[in-house]
Amino acid sequence: MPFGSVSAAAMQATDEVRLNSTGRTMTIVVPVKDGPNYVGDIEVQITSDDTILISVDRLVELLAPRLDTARLSELRATPSDQGFAPLSLFEQRGVPLLFDKRTLELTLSIATADRALRTIGLSDLDPAKIGEFATPEKFSAYVNIRGSLDYVHKGGQTGLGDPFLLFDSATRIGKFVVESEGEYNGQRSSFRRTGSRVVYDDSDRLARWTAGDLLSESRGFQGAVDIAGIGIARSYALLDPQRNVAPRGGRTFSLERDATVEAIVNGRTVRTLRLQPGTYNVSDFPFAQGGNDVELVIVDDTGRRDVIAFTTFIERSQLALGLSEYNLNIGVLTARTDGLDYSNDLAVSGFYRRGLSDNLTLGGNFQYANKAYLVGGEAVLGTDWGTIGGDVAYSYIPSTGAGWAANFSIERVTQAANGGSSLIATFETRSRRFGAVGQLTADNPYSFNATVSFNRSLGRASFLGAQARYSKGRGAFADERSIRLSAGHRIDLSTNVVIDGEWSRGARGDDKSVRVSLVRRFGARTSARAEYDSRDDRVRLGMQSSGGYGVGAWSGVANVDVASDTYSVNASGNYVANRADVGLAHTAAYSQQSNSIVDQRTSLRVASSIAFAGGSFAVGRPISDSFAIMRPYKGGKGLSIEVEPSQGSYQARSGTFGPALYGQVGSYSPRTLTYDVPNATAGLDLGTGSIRMYAPYRSGYVVAVGSDYNVMAIGRLTLGGEPLALKVGQAIEIGGEQRRVELFTNRQGRFGISGLRPGRWRIEMNDSPPIIYELDIPETDSGIVRIGDVNPADER
Repeated sequence: MPFGSVSAAAMQATDEVRLNSTGRTMTIVVPVKDGPNYVGDIEVQITSDDTILISVDRLVELLAPRLDTARLSELRATPSDQGFAPLSLFEQRGVPLLFDKRTLELTLSIATADRALRTIGLSDLDPAKIGEFATPEKFSAYVNIRGSLDYVHKGGQTGLGDPFLLFDSATRIGKFVVESEGEYNGQRSSFRRTGSRVVYDDSDRLARWTAGDLLSESRGFQGAVDIAGIGIARSYALLDPQRNVAPRGGRTFSLERDATVEAIVNGRTVRTLRLQPGTYNVSDFPFAQGGNDVELVIVDDTGRRDVIAFTTFIERSQLALGLSEYNLNIGVLTARTDGLDYSNDLAVSGFYRRGLSDNLTLGGNFQYANKAYLVGGEAVLGTDWGTIGGDVAYSYIPSTGAGWAANFSIERVTQAANGGSSLIATFETRSRRFGAVGQLTADNPYSFNATVSFNRSLGRASFLGAQARYSKGRGAFADERSIRLSAGHRIDLSTNVVIDGEWSRGARGDDKSVRVSLVRRFGARTSARAEYDSRDDRVRLGMQSSGGYGVGAWSGVANVDVASDTYSVNASGNYVANRADVGLAHTAAYSQQSNSIVDQRTSLRVASSIAFAGGSFAVGRPISDSFAIMRPYKGGKGLSIEVEPSQGSYQARSGTFGPALYGQVGSYSPRTLTYDVPNATAGLDLGTGSIRMYAPYRSGYVVAVGSDYNVMAIGRLTLGGEPLALKVGQAIEIGGEQRRVELFTNRQGRFGISGLRPGRWRIEMNDSPPIIYELDIPETDSGIVRIGDVNPADER
């Protein structure tokens, strides 16, 4: 035993220097360690004869995550005197403790078999649970406007065409969102509304309620049905996109001593951990879709190396055990003609899916509208080899009667460090009279369709692929069959070649074709393509390029097509401006038969948005979900705020047309948005330079950048000619925003107050009654004001 250590067996026999010579029991707080790892602090009593007593309740609290249930129950039952027990009692209950007199530390010694099963995640930590987030405005709104305008040089009606505009808007009031869409057709000089709804997200139950023109989601053989009414849905992709809803990997292993564990998924190290002795369940593997090869490489402190290897298969439509998704819409049928035409016909559509295990997901779906209905079911089974899935459905359409349909698929996708492969086989069959709700009639020309495709990477430079398809025709419809072979090779770091060959036979007879494509890259953002397709004897030459970041970014594409009877040219360019996205395209076609240009037109596309939140309007590029308005503080006229500055540019900037507007904030995902003020004056307080958001659905944020509360005042408070020592108080602005800033004095009465601005301030120091001082903060370029001695207001 090391010198200076005390255990239950040695306490009585030791002749070491006494810890307590006071003649009474003393209490100290010491750290608790599990090996080299700090666990927490605990109260320890040292009696007059140097007996060490430990707080039982605190020890139970510290060891609860580390001991298995049985051993923890024994520890809780440790007899104590006023909550404390000697070291020897803990050793009897299988939890030996070692007290080091030199360092005053308590060290645990827990057997591996007595340690609790601990779970460690290999996926990235969920940032949504860490830290604080800014609060969105209670009221915010935006409207996106997308417009197009064509000029026809040749073909059809020449000249400048009429504008066409698309609108979509969202207004958030508290926890409710009102959405609406519409369009303006310049040719008809008319506006029509294409949809409106109210949305409420119940975040606690992960449910979205919708009333109005519903945006329904379908599964299996369900059709698209426009319904106006009420809907409720749970979709993890929309309401909890950070959650991994697919089954998660898990393997259990035990360590007898400290070790390093390296997790390797598909040949890539995803995390390296340093672990103590114990039993662990490794979970949350960052699996790719398809087959995954997993290795846990364990190297302990003796150099011993163990490898745990296994394979699992994940398909993204699977749900983990106990998770469920659903969608239910009830209302009336809607017809989209010149606007929205609401009928009196009842319409219902919905589905429900649930993970019955980490391997099996089952679901059911149904639809009813206009006396037609469909009932279906689905199953997804994940195995170590691949995914097996299937759908079945029964339908009834008044005009044609009842029918049924089924499909079946097998999918295997493997990932590897030097490539991978995929095998997909599908089979679908429909009775002649099967149809989806919304169809007027049903007459399926094929009794079944079967497809098999296989793709394989050959190292890092080549791949091969093959696909075969067969459709069995009914009655006069001929059978359709085809085979396609593909091969690709990377000639060098910049050049790729792909060759496709296809054979087909069907109603149009036999057909054979070959397509050859050569792609050459010029740097990271420019490439040229040359392609030949024997099917229509066509040659295409093209080039595409892009540059820049954020505002000022651009992209361009140009293609020349040469066919047997026509030549055509297509070119387009896009530019990212601060307040809008702009696109320009030009097409021209030349006919060899007429030796003339038969069609030529130029198209202009512009997209922008207007947003409001927190009393501020802003103009910017289209908003996808939530947005943030960055404006200068009230005294910051002329400040130029750059949002997400990088690579010599930015994503949005304030200026002549008002605050900066950033509209690419996704809902229910953590997002940190950075900003900078390049023309800020010295001493301007920019705050943290970022805003951290966990945005609700279609919400708006406002950030006032900068502050003139950037002055520090240094001085000394006196009372009766003597320093006012060791006092706490507040500096309160007189007028203005009446800001309050805490301050304190040292033993000499000196203070330093930061976060002031020029003007009058009142200092209230805590006493009975409070001691009042007054300060006049002058303008300063340095940001620091030295005041000297300050006397109470009533002593002046």
